[in-house]
Amino acid sequence: MSIHETIKNQLKTVVEKEISAVLKLCETIDDSWSKSVLIIRDCKGKIVVSGVGKSGNICRKIAASFTSTGMPSIFVHPTEASHGDLGLLDSRDVLITLSASGQTTELLDIVQYASRQRVPIILVTKNPTSSLAHFADIVLQIPDFPEACINGLAPTTSTTCQLVLGDALAIAVMSLRGFTAENFKELHPGGNLGALLVPVKNVMYVDDRMPLIDLSASIKEAIIEMNSKSLGCVGIVNHRNQYVGIFTDGDLRRSLEAEVSLEEPVSQYMTPSPLSISPEMTISELLIFFKKKGVPNVFVVKDKIPIGIVHIHQLASISNLNV
Repeated sequence: MSIHETIKNQLKTVVEKEISAVLKLCETIDDSWSKSVLIIRDCKGKIVVSGVGKSGNICRKIAASFTSTGMPSIFVHPTEASHGDLGLLDSRDVLITLSASGQTTELLDIVQYASRQRVPIILVTKNPTSSLAHFADIVLQIPDFPEACINGLAPTTSTTCQLVLGDALAIAVMSLRGFTAENFKELHPGGNLGALLVPVKNVMYVDDRMPLIDLSASIKEAIIEMNSKSLGCVGIVNHRNQYVGIFTDGDLRRSLEAEVSLEEPVSQYMTPSPLSISPEMTISELLIFFKKKGVPNVFVVKDKIPIGIVHIHQLASISNLNV
């Protein structure tokens, strides 16, 4: 067996072990999970997440996920908590602790303090009868599967289960709170995430940038308008300025191949009842639209009147989006 085959087999083994653990985790979902979701949803303060080592790294991700979906959350390192940061906790908060063994001594101070302050405690662990479980209001048990490393020691399957469980809690809370794409956009104004949630009306070409001609215009006039706007199409409007058709570079090629006179009315060769989108559609939705419909551009219409046009190549410049 070649070194490449050996490596690929090892990679597959790790992935398969972690998949098996997550599938088992799915089977453990019970009322304790839903109770945790309700406690978090009803939290009047913040979500405090704590753990050490690799579990601590997962805690940071869970805290970030809650915060980015509208639930204020922070990571508190147990050692720092024991040296003054316990003051961050109050009775309005919820404490989520991660400990695969349930015996992490560094977490004892923070869970004991939270218990005295009547802070709800959710423990994520393999061991529901552990010392930390004694203080927890809810224990969420992850599968007691061997770690995926060759020695069965490096946190792998356990941390993957912790991460998936944290994601599940965050998204379930997000759903119950009715956290919308608009809410998400407010918290993510920068980067690609923010760009994907921008409405089309903010980026579309408008006014003189729109290629438009009257229904009575000729193919020659359509070509002139199409070339002047360089968007590969021209929209056709009737006497009420309503969007009734589109004449694309594809339509033009077919007309030329058929040796149609350029003085012919464009209405005879346009595509009637053309596709259009709402100005409120997001860039994310528009990308899906372009992929599904297989078109490079689309007019933005409101009350049957074209108010803008978007070309797929525009999107690449908005925030380095892969289009």
